[in-house]
Amino acid sequence: MSTMKDVAKKAGVSVATVSYAINGTKALSPETLAKVRAAIKELKYSPDQTAKSFKTGRKHIIAFIVPDISNNYFSNIIDSLEQELRNSGYTLIITNTKESPDLEIEQLKYLTSGIVDGIVLASSAKNYKDIAPYIPAGFPVVLVDRKLKGCPFDIISVSDTDAIEQGMDYLLSCGHTRIGYIGDVPHLSTSRERLQAYLDFLTEHDLPVDHDRIKETTSLTHNAYDLTGQLLAQSCTALVIGNNLMTVDACCYLNQHHADYPDVQLLGYQHKDLYRLFSSDDGIIVQNEYDMGISAARQILTRIREPESSRKEIIIYNEYTRPDQPE
Repeated sequence: MSTMKDVAKKAGVSVATVSYAINGTKALSPETLAKVRAAIKELKYSPDQTAKSFKTGRKHIIAFIVPDISNNYFSNIIDSLEQELRNSGYTLIITNTKESPDLEIEQLKYLTSGIVDGIVLASSAKNYKDIAPYIPAGFPVVLVDRKLKGCPFDIISVSDTDAIEQGMDYLLSCGHTRIGYIGDVPHLSTSRERLQAYLDFLTEHDLPVDHDRIKETTSLTHNAYDLTGQLLAQSCTALVIGNNLMTVDACCYLNQHHADYPDVQLLGYQHKDLYRLFSSDDGIIVQNEYDMGISAARQILTRIREPESSRKEIIIYNEYTRPDQPE
């Protein structure tokens, strides 16, 4: 069985450097990290987690509290988050709240009891005060995607304002002035910001704001399918869809009723590897889950190592594109 000393010899570094690389206790150059990780992989070295935990007081486990694990937006974040944490010697565990604030509180109480070193959280709560009593002071938490007003934690947030403006500008250029909207539940920060971007565009271009053309639901219900039909029956000729799952529901409706609505266009959301599956008339806001997961991993590790550092917000930008645009 290989030892840390074997890894150090193979990588041409000191044992202390191997320890820094595994525990993330000191910044190392990318070249040094790469050599250590290559040696660990080649020698199939596995650190003694029990001894490491006893020595450092850390479990080297991070939890990601996910609101809907069936949503490929979050599963793609998990993929890059897990890979980045593994590179730093951490294991990721996943818990699923199914958008239930009560389940989220249960999981927070359990995970902060010494199970994990830190939590990445995509919260279903309406307010920070709803979850604050269940997170011990100083416990490392990083929010991802969803903001909570007054929350002191680091946040990896997403910005769609420019993408929505560009997409709606294209719809307007195609002659659409009756543009409907389907969005997620209004207490989510991403939902509010996307709806506000939609409303701002209408106002700035002197288009009427008709609240009957604004529908709110949750992706867990797949009600966006029926809401698409309702908006088209209200003479909407284009729709803005507020998340990736609702975009799929809306596209399904249009595919099944294409003869009735052949000229309807959508501005929706989708993962970068899937957006070209949509028709050439559909505008898509491409989600950058990869950078979201990478940034969340790096920030939770920074928060663990530097607990007194100032709060940080990292903004990930989604981009508007059309499948008929060249690469």
